[in-house]
Amino acid sequence: MLMYMKNSLLLTASFCLLSLGAYAQTAQNSGTEPVAPSLNLEAEGVLIRQTSLRDLGFKDGVAFRQLSGETTVYFPVLNSRPIRAGQLMLDVSHGATNNVERYLQVSVGDRIASSTGLPVEGGNLSLLIDIQPQDVSGGFVAVKFAYSGAFSDYICVDERASGDFLQVSPDSGLSLDLNSADISTPREFNSFRPSQVYIQLPESNSQAGLAGAIRGATLFGAETGAVSFVTTPEPVGSQVWETGAIALEVTTSGPASEMEVLNTGPQPELLVRGTDPQLGLWQLSTIWSGLTGAKTSVTQAIDTPSSDANTLSFASLGADLQAQQVISSSQFQIPFQSSDFPAGKTVGGVELVVAAALDPEGHGATASVYLNDVLLGNYPLDKGRPEYLKFAVPSGLVSRDNLLRISIQRQASGGECRFKPQGYPVQVLPGSKLTLIDTDDTGDNFFELRQAFTGGVQVVVGADIEQTYAELMPWLGGVAGSMIPDQAPIIPRNTLADIDASTPFMIVSNANPSDANPLITLDKGRIEIRDRDGNIMFDGEALSRLGIAQIVSRNGVHGLWLRPGEGEAPALSADMPLVLDRGNLALIGAEGVIVATSTSGNSLLEVVYPDQTNWVQILNQYRPWIVGGLWIILTLLVLIVFQKLYRSRRSPPSSEA
Repeated sequence: MLMYMKNSLLLTASFCLLSLGAYAQTAQNSGTEPVAPSLNLEAEGVLIRQTSLRDLGFKDGVAFRQLSGETTVYFPVLNSRPIRAGQLMLDVSHGATNNVERYLQVSVGDRIASSTGLPVEGGNLSLLIDIQPQDVSGGFVAVKFAYSGAFSDYICVDERASGDFLQVSPDSGLSLDLNSADISTPREFNSFRPSQVYIQLPESNSQAGLAGAIRGATLFGAETGAVSFVTTPEPVGSQVWETGAIALEVTTSGPASEMEVLNTGPQPELLVRGTDPQLGLWQLSTIWSGLTGAKTSVTQAIDTPSSDANTLSFASLGADLQAQQVISSSQFQIPFQSSDFPAGKTVGGVELVVAAALDPEGHGATASVYLNDVLLGNYPLDKGRPEYLKFAVPSGLVSRDNLLRISIQRQASGGECRFKPQGYPVQVLPGSKLTLIDTDDTGDNFFELRQAFTGGVQVVVGADIEQTYAELMPWLGGVAGSMIPDQAPIIPRNTLADIDASTPFMIVSNANPSDANPLITLDKGRIEIRDRDGNIMFDGEALSRLGIAQIVSRNGVHGLWLRPGEGEAPALSADMPLVLDRGNLALIGAEGVIVATSTSGNSLLEVVYPDQTNWVQILNQYRPWIVGGLWIILTLLVLIVFQKLYRSRRSPPSSEA
């Protein structure tokens, strides 16, 4: 025990020095240092799992302005059983424009873990907060930041005259020491695994293996570079658990999917085997994930619950609708995607149930509602009880990724040299929802096709594709992650002839699979991609290196045709994701989507086939001469008409005998 305490003290001191060094580097650079490791680095069987604010989607961290603000961040932690120790490491920068007394209070769960005064001259500081097992509640460790301050030497000044700020670095986060052996079920593996994963594919190509790879791409964020595909296990470099390992094994008999966690190495690995292993991965993302809490989980089928075709409740979107204490302004944010509602539907309106408490003087608040930063309207909340608000959504406003933002504003009490920073609660209540209406959209945009994929997507790899699936997935993974919703059934097909005419498809091939000629086809010889001014952007080898994704039609059904490029596959990341939204044609390179455009209307691209001659190319080539000739002909016709009119007026009237 004494030796353990000595080691812990030494490691704690080392950790603090490392944290200060990491902080100094963060201050000098752009703040990209990873979360520092926690204690027990040399303990046997310990796995260090780090989760930063950036991993949770706070790419800019958490910021407060002026002299007040609070927010709660939820770190997902399934349970406390595998946790040996943990620390919350915060890198904070702050500044002040006046002589103000300020502090930052950090609460973990229901306990106040730290309260720190901030020096008036500003600067940077690092906070280390121990995490206790009881801090895990409801599958999360809730961390609340409360920033506050007050003027001590001034009277007639309120916080709106202050330029003070506090910024928590996005690389701040939670570091846990886990007992690797205690991560023994598929559910625990999926909860504790890092956001970055690699999927080990079967050595031989198979439909079931392809479906499993695509399922992993859609679930784990291949469009952001969070998934890689290999055929052999990647080496483990340290105790820091940076990449989750998932191995797929296709069998010819037995259950459709059987999952278990292997603890034979320094880090756990999830093995998914069966005749259709994608079903197990799918289960981990559904309401049936609780059934994977045993050592071995067997899945034969997944039943997805049906949704209301006319409404979409905020609760079903997982929106955070907890009451907020509003001093001057606050926001409720509800993100959603077009694939969250059925194909053929779009958002026609927003119905809110909002309650705002009145202050002692009887004043309420004002709710302003924005969808994708477009103001839908505002409404005063002055009754002190739940109020029902309705807002219409203009046509064409919804796209692939959407954000409904409800801004609540109050007029703070003031006058006679006083300012009262007192907050009063506002809450968006259950019953708030999006109302859905029918749409005439036919899948001519990527986001509309993604919505059509919600009911299922057929996947075909053409016989002309010679790559193994491991070689193909760097191209297909990002596109599939962007286009196929998490809960969409994935239906692999052997050949184009096997495609069902009632279900949309995704085809990977070099040859055109559609019934008609898309804008870019590969059977007309040399291709030139030009901009609106006629300048050549890509041709020959430069074009062959790029991937081409375009919406095509086959047997009256829309689908996606992906032609992989011969060059470097997309190197994707959270800062440079592959997102297919509007348009029906996209060129894809190593940096992701180079250009996306619609071939109907005012296209950004012009496709020319120099080896082919048709009336369109002749028209484009000789357009100035043709236009000039038409103007000459039109001018001559006008002159002839006016000449005849002039002669008819000058002719004397005929005399009658």
